[in-house]
Order: sequence, then C-alpha cells, then structure tokens
Amino acid sequence: MDKDANRLDQLDGLRGLAALSVFLFHTIELVAREPNARDISSWNVLRPLWDGSAAVYLFFVLSGFVLALPYAGSSGRKIDPLPFVIRRIARLYPAYWVAILLSLGLRFMVFSPPGLFGLSPWINSLWHLPITLGSLLRHLLLIAPNLNTDQIDPVIWSLVAEMKVSLVFPAVLVLIQQTKKPWFALVALGLAIFCDAYFHIFGHLAIFLFGAYVAKYRGAITGLLGASIWLRIGLGICGYCLYGAASFFPPLRDPYLEITIAIGGCIFIVLFLYDGILKKVGRWEPVRFLGNVSYSFYLTHLPILLTVASLLYPRTNSIWLCMAVSLACSLGLSYAIFRLIEMPAHNWGRRQGKAIGRLIAGSVAVEQGVAP
Repeated sequence: MDKDANRLDQLDGLRGLAALSVFLFHTIELVAREPNARDISSWNVLRPLWDGSAAVYLFFVLSGFVLALPYAGSSGRKIDPLPFVIRRIARLYPAYWVAILLSLGLRFMVFSPPGLFGLSPWINSLWHLPITLGSLLRHLLLIAPNLNTDQIDPVIWSLVAEMKVSLVFPAVLVLIQQTKKPWFALVALGLAIFCDAYFHIFGHLAIFLFGAYVAKYRGAITGLLGASIWLRIGLGICGYCLYGAASFFPPLRDPYLEITIAIGGCIFIVLFLYDGILKKVGRWEPVRFLGNVSYSFYLTHLPILLTVASLLYPRTNSIWLCMAVSLACSLGLSYAIFRLIEMPAHNWGRRQGKAIGRLIAGSVAVEQGVAP
C-alpha cells in the first residue's frame, strides 16, 4: 500500500495476518495423514484461521480495495493507465524475481529430497518438475502463456492473477467512478462473476471488484457500524462463517465458493476499518511488521519451508521445529527484501509513474494548443 493520505495501517496488519495464515496452511500440509485419521485440518470451527486459499482471496479483495481507494471517492482523481501499470510492475516484479532466484538457488544447492520421507505426498510432489530455458523465460515474464507455476515457487499462481487484473484495472476504476447507483454495482459484480466462471480471461476479477466497491461505499457503511457493538459482533460472526465457507459449507464449489469467501473478506476489511478493537489489532506493531513484509514473506516462505523441512525433519522428526526455523528465516529474509528491494522499487515506480503522467499531460496540452 502506498504511503499517502489514503493509507490505512490496520489493513496492512490484516494483510500480514492473511500471509501468516498461508504459512500455517503450508506447515500443516507437511504432515502425512493416515486414512480416516482426525487431525488439525479437520477442526472446522478453527480451520479458517489457516485456510490458505481463503487468505489468498482476501489478498485479492484487499488489493481491489487499496487500488481503488484513491479513485473511488468524490475527488474524481484522473486515471492514467500507463503510469498505473508501471507502478504495479514496480510493485510486483522486483521482489518476485528475487523469490524466483532464491527458489532456484535453494532447490539446486541446498534442498535434500530424501529428507522429506515420511511427510505428506503434497510436499514430496514439489520441486520434481524439470526446469528448462523456456520455463525460466515464462517465469521471468510471469503472465506468459503456458506458465506452470508449480515448477519453481507454487504460490506465484496468485501473482499471475494480480498482474493480469492490474492490466485491466484502470478500466475497472473508470467503472467504479461511473457507478452512480448501488444497483449498477450489483449488475457489474454479476457480470464479472459470470465472466470469471465461464471465460477465465482475467481470473478472479470479480473478487478484486468486490474490494473496489467496498472502497467506493465505505462512507455509507460507517454510520451503520457505529450504531451498535452487537451489530459489529454479528457481522463479524457472519464474516467468519462466509470466509470459512470451505469448512462450513462444503457443498459449495467455485465460482460460488470463492465469491462467498470474498464477501467474508469484504466484511473483515469493513470491520478492520471501523471497529476500535480490530483497528488496534491491525495497528499492533508485530502485526504491522507482518503487514509490511507480507508480500516478500508470502513469496519466500514455501521455498524456505520446503528446504528447512528437507534438512531438519530427518534429524529432529519435529514439524514444530521446522515451522519455527522456517518462520524465523522467512521473516528475516522478507524484511531484508522489503527494505532493499521492495521499497526502492516501489519508490522508483511512483517517480516514473508521475514523470510519465506529466509527460502525457504535457503532450495532450501541446496537441490541444495546436488544434484548429
């Protein structure tokens, strides 16, 4: 999120908690399960706390909210597509490239496949696909055709969706600004859900759109939530159930499942914006730290977890120790990437976006000045 007037620190914290949830999910998935055995993943009431897929959908909703926030109010801020896309490239790609290099280095120089014996089939299935020059080039581009995201760092499937949506998000922003009535927002969301379900061109676009419309109507929501603490409690329970739809409503299938989860994510955003207790949680320093490093943490935690487990589990037979060491290493490395890569790249992208915006504005002014 940009450091500007629209920045809401508690949402950084929410993003950090979602990233931690993904880490917990992957750690739990290390465990090999006996047939018909009950394990931690069967605790349906608590499972949303480590539901990795739901956390990624929450990322998408948060991205839609944050990207739309500067444009969704009454200011009527101008939308410049090229500077917007340049800022998104600078935001997403540099840390992503570092994570890819890290994954390749760990896989070919440190990782010990025999060390995963006794762990889950899922973790044993990773890092077996061959790496070719073509696959490296596709990973470099990120949104290249036929990219197999499982080859190097499996979590990057969500970045593919983020970048594809970023290319069309300026058009989404125009739609948000032109939405005058709530019923039009419902129509737009319905069309986006239909397109996601049957055309898959810009996967998960509807989820980003949910977040964008929460940004637009956040003012109207404020008064409702301030009316009663019991309303906020009830809304929180409802949001938790919707967010945990994979556990609480197992018959649901995509796209209805992901949309249900996204609605729960929207409720979380609203509560973190306006509920005093959740504001404090989101702004608590450890949670804010998680939020600041959440992008790099998300990108690097699985390669580190995979490597640490392959080296440490055969010697200790302890998933907990693997988790603790992986968490410490991931957080430390993520902080370094955040300070050394993310922040400079982000600032560079903002400067270049502003420079290109001024250049475009100047060219338009000159053209209009010489027009007959």
